[in-house]
Amino acid sequence: MLRAIGDDIKGRTLSAPSIRPHIDFTRSRQIHFARFAILDDPDRGPMRKRLFYASAYDGGLDDHLAEVVAITSDMNAIWGRCEDYTNEARFSEFIRAHAHEHEALYIAFRDATVERIQQSIAQRREAEVHPPAAQAGPRSASAIERLIRAVPIVFDVWRAIARCGFVNVFRGTQRIIASLDRYALFRWSNWITHNHLGPMVSAYSSVDLDNCQRRSADGVPPAFREDVVTQNQLTVITAVREGHVDRVRAVLSAIDSYAKRLSPDGSLIGISTIHFVRWLVIDGGRRLMLVSDYDGSWESYIDEFAEMILSGLEAIWETAEGFPPGGARDLPAFKQFLRGGQVPSEVFFSAYPEETVLNIVDDLARRT
Repeated sequence: MLRAIGDDIKGRTLSAPSIRPHIDFTRSRQIHFARFAILDDPDRGPMRKRLFYASAYDGGLDDHLAEVVAITSDMNAIWGRCEDYTNEARFSEFIRAHAHEHEALYIAFRDATVERIQQSIAQRREAEVHPPAAQAGPRSASAIERLIRAVPIVFDVWRAIARCGFVNVFRGTQRIIASLDRYALFRWSNWITHNHLGPMVSAYSSVDLDNCQRRSADGVPPAFREDVVTQNQLTVITAVREGHVDRVRAVLSAIDSYAKRLSPDGSLIGISTIHFVRWLVIDGGRRLMLVSDYDGSWESYIDEFAEMILSGLEAIWETAEGFPPGGARDLPAFKQFLRGGQVPSEVFFSAYPEETVLNIVDDLARRT
């Protein structure tokens, strides 16, 4: 059922009247991205499954859930097989009881609603047909605006220390910045503390070549159904080694604080392909989930992360079961590790499926 919705996100093959459930995401005025996936439930047995829904939306949760109900033709057909679900009148209560708060969240455009982004895209397309006499140049945040936004970092640090402990916060942050010498502040800190990534034990990858795995013509495992539109989605679940969840939370607290306080629109440590990315600690601290919406192919996305913030990848996942001995520096092994934890999405929706982050940066800057 979900796959049918995902294969026909605009409802073009629906007959009238249709008995197939449908979620008319194209009617939404709040949802940037949304996805459904079927997750394993290893704590309750190999045959048990969980329904996973994630969305990036404008406004409050109650308004978002009310809109989900309004654009769904048959709520009971989709949610009725979930434990504790009763009816659509109590849908908001059901979701709140099963929702997870993120540990780290990056939003490419924190102040841009779906409506504003779509209007700026429309304005650019109109300008391509009828060029205006003059266009406004991009506006950069002033030094005072950046300072005001950065001030709460002090409180973020104290909260992280109170929750995770000073040692976890200090070591986690050091691990994140170990490969960020291109920034003067981090380069100075790494020099003072002798904080650098060590060399690879071997020049060769630990991955064995596998020429038997069935893949599509572009090299993507068929189950993941990637590269359908300009953007892609990634959902990864990994197991956290026992006793290391506070370390993971400390690392994610540092990432969350940077993303909220210091990152400019459209760029996370120089990576300009991410629309939304969040990390969640689930199952009582036993597992870590990554949920991301990004531009381009899976391979290029992971390559860009490895190039721009290699130490960050190691900091996030080095406490995971199955993390390769060479870490993210052994990139083929690290990619295999991520693929091993990846969950295919049955439904993936984007409110602007043909637009890249860089396009939107320009569109918002030029909007009059």
